[in-house]
Amino acid sequence: MSFTCRSGHASDEPDYCSVCGARIVGATVILAAQTGGFCPMCGETREPAPARYCEVCRFDFHEQRPGPPPIVAPPASAASTAPPLGWELVITVDPALDTDPDPAHPCPPFAAPRVLVIDRSELLVGRDDDPRDIHPEIPLFDPGASRRHAKFVREADGGVAIQDLASTNGSQLNGRDVPAGTRRRLAPGDAVTLGRWTRITLRARR
Repeated sequence: MSFTCRSGHASDEPDYCSVCGARIVGATVILAAQTGGFCPMCGETREPAPARYCEVCRFDFHEQRPGPPPIVAPPASAASTAPPLGWELVITVDPALDTDPDPAHPCPPFAAPRVLVIDRSELLVGRDDDPRDIHPEIPLFDPGASRRHAKFVREADGGVAIQDLASTNGSQLNGRDVPAGTRRRLAPGDAVTLGRWTRITLRARR
């Protein structure tokens, strides 16, 4: 089947000339008459063969019924906006923090990170001391940390804060001092540094 454009070219395409690209006026109506008409749902011309399904709305010409509804994908941001299931702390040894090395107590060169889930209202951070019966939930092997150095606190709304317990060498949140006895709210990715080489980073559990 061929169609003629206004310039007289014989075109293989019904809508635009396959030779010069000019629009073929009236070809849609001619094609509809020769191939079975229009789609009753969207008005699209039925293609030659004749095709069983409308190329636009997928109307089924054989069954005379609409095609399947379109699949709507969930918003891409749905997973990223889900609330966290909880919080965890990543405890690492950072040699860059040890600016005044002590040969008698060198920084561990290959200490693996530790991950602790915040599963209670308070987690004490410090050095373990059997004689004084001090056993922090987050024990540190850092000579610069106090036995009762600081604590992580779950707040009423589920957030997490750090509180320095008047430690000898203090605590820093993202490089800024945390005054003794005060609490500082943490956001995911915030890092608390203390002692000689300890870094503790808050991370959301999803």
